[in-house]
Amino acid sequence: MLNGLFSYIIDHLNKYKEEMHSIFKKTLNHEKLDVKLASLQALSNYLQTVEQVDTKKFQDLTEDMVKVIIVANQEDDETVLQDAWIEFNEIAEIEPKFFQKKMKDIFAATKDIVLKTDFANDKIKQQPIEFYVTCIERIPAIVKKNT
Repeated sequence: MLNGLFSYIIDHLNKYKEEMHSIFKKTLNHEKLDVKLASLQALSNYLQTVEQVDTKKFQDLTEDMVKVIIVANQEDDETVLQDAWIEFNEIAEIEPKFFQKKMKDIFAATKDIVLKTDFANDKIKQQPIEFYVTCIERIPAIVKKNT
């Protein structure tokens, strides 16, 4: 429901950043993977709609966002895994600085997906690479001091 509202009433919703943050935090940590994905999709839409200054409040949710990918990979849910990576890639295209502080942690947590060989859909392996490349192209400093 939130996903559809962002483009229409973002200025109004932006007044409630604390509440929005709380909603995203709670739903990203929900027990059901489909709820986690829906939350990630809504957060992605929000981050792509607001100004860069308004995204900073939500950077601490990066770890919870990555957990959606990790859980989907552990549960071999390729549909959720692919959809989650799509959201990461869309955020990276619009707001790559969102991931700047946590890039090393994101890479460490997700690099095994690139090495995995038993996906039914081979395109899933390409999505993390696309994410890393997009972030590096847009902000080369992300990797300058990180071998």
